[in-house]
Amino acid sequence: MKKYKQIIILSSLFILFSFSHPIKLTSSIIKYDSETKVISMECKVFIDDFAPAIGPNLENRINNKSLTKDDLLRIENYFITNYKIFIDGNKLPLAIDKYKVANNVMTLSFYSTFITLKKGNKLNIENELLFEKFPDLQSNWMTIQIPPFLPNYNFESKFENYLYSYTF
Repeated sequence: MKKYKQIIILSSLFILFSFSHPIKLTSSIIKYDSETKVISMECKVFIDDFAPAIGPNLENRINNKSLTKDDLLRIENYFITNYKIFIDGNKLPLAIDKYKVANNVMTLSFYSTFITLKKGNKLNIENELLFEKFPDLQSNWMTIQIPPFLPNYNFESKFENYLYSYTF
C-alpha cells in the first residue's frame, strides 16, 4: 500500500509539472576542478520562464534546438549581467560551452578560465536570474563544489538575498 501511495504522489507531481510549473526556479551547480584549474557552472532553467527574458520568439527556437549565434550571444549576455562569480573582486568571464533541451528545461553549461584558488581567496556570487520577471516568486538554487574549501554547499538566492560570500 505504501508503494502504491508513492506511485500516485510521483504521478501527480509529474502531471502537475508537465502542464504547468507554479514555482519559479533555476538550479545551478558551480564546480572547481583543482587539477585543470577550471571553474564550471551548469544552470537549469524553465524555458517558458527564461525565453521571454531573453527575447521574442526564442522559446520556439530553443524547443526546436535551432538557436542562432545571436540567440546564444543574448543568452550569454543575460548570464553575464545576472549571474556573476567573483574571486577576490575579479569577475570571472563565463562563456557558454554547450546547452541541451528536454521537457521545458534548458540546461546551459559555462566554463571559465584557469584559476588557482588558495586559502584566503574570497568568493562572491550574485545570482539574480529572472528576478526582473518574478521578483517575489523566483528562487535560484545553487550548489557550490570547491574542494577542499566547499566540498558541497547549497545556497538559495532570493530577490531579497541574492548575494553569497565565502572566504577560503
